[in-house]
Amino acid sequence: MSVVDSWVQRLRGTLRPIGEMTHWQRLAAALDLHPTDLVPVAPELDYWQITHAGYSHQEIYNDVDKTTDACLRTWADLRCDAIWMYVDISHQIENFLPAERRAAHFVHRGPKDYLLFKPLVETLDEAIALYESRAFEKHLADSRAVTHYTPHMLQLLEFQEKMDRQVPVIVGAASPINYAETIVEVQRLVRWTITESEDKVRHYLELCLAERLEALDFYRDVAAANGCQFFCVFGGARTWGPRQLEKFGDVDRRFVDKVREIFPYVFWHHCGHNLPQALELLATWPGIKGVQYDQPYHSQKLSWSEFYEITARLFSGRRCAMNAPTTQVACYGTPGEITQMVRQFIEATVPHTSAVVMPGCEIDSYAPVENVRAMIDAARTMA
Repeated sequence: MSVVDSWVQRLRGTLRPIGEMTHWQRLAAALDLHPTDLVPVAPELDYWQITHAGYSHQEIYNDVDKTTDACLRTWADLRCDAIWMYVDISHQIENFLPAERRAAHFVHRGPKDYLLFKPLVETLDEAIALYESRAFEKHLADSRAVTHYTPHMLQLLEFQEKMDRQVPVIVGAASPINYAETIVEVQRLVRWTITESEDKVRHYLELCLAERLEALDFYRDVAAANGCQFFCVFGGARTWGPRQLEKFGDVDRRFVDKVREIFPYVFWHHCGHNLPQALELLATWPGIKGVQYDQPYHSQKLSWSEFYEITARLFSGRRCAMNAPTTQVACYGTPGEITQMVRQFIEATVPHTSAVVMPGCEIDSYAPVENVRAMIDAARTMA
């Protein structure tokens, strides 16, 4: 019996209702800015699911069934309002490298540690050549994007459909600027926007956009065709200043234009220190239903309650606000601190717009289970 069928057989007809809505209905309503029975809670569990299920990251790295089992086991245990796919950096950029170079770029550490990676190139000319040579196409067939990411996604979507869409699976893809900075490291890309000609930087970003638009054909033909409706865009440029956003932010917006043609529920992942101008842009770009935001920009001296309310007012009538607690508090705080932060977020947000309890980035593998449960319980006990 497949891992999916095993979980479907175990769970079908045995799940207790949580509230009056299904998980799917609750998250969809929030993104549509409609009332919900409970505030949805959908933390980006990602790596955390692996160790919660009793596996190490090395153990699941080449085992699709164990990866899927970890995600389904975690959902059955916690009953969040969405299932996030497991994704690591090799799924995204391994196809840019020939097989013999990959081991040198991806570094496994401890059983709970994130997969580290080294930049693929160091100069803007090298980055442009990587795209112009279509390296991402030449090395795709034997990369983890094909051998691991795709079958894992399809298994989760199979579970979603066989469970009658009680809970949505969230699939996501990095934006063009996210790829542009990942390939070379953020600080290099930011420096190039100052030291290199604008035309040259624009050319690089347009190449990244072209590749990402092609990637969306895959998500249309494989993810959407198999029932995926909830899509996270992992945005880039979170550390850029107003000048860079003004000159180059349109690259990501054009990517979103195509995403929204494919998926009905699109939200934007914007971790890190959030520049006010970036949040203002995200409040206006067509097709984005929610924004998973994180900390205020360095120069903003705001309490969390103030930042929640400012963002909620900005999003009012336009976007669902997705936050709380911070990933740092989720990992290092106490259950009481997490409960307080979730309640502050909800109290500051729901008078102005809909809310989803969703920290600004993925939950760290080292976060204690009692902290994750505190996050869920806090959301479940507030209307």
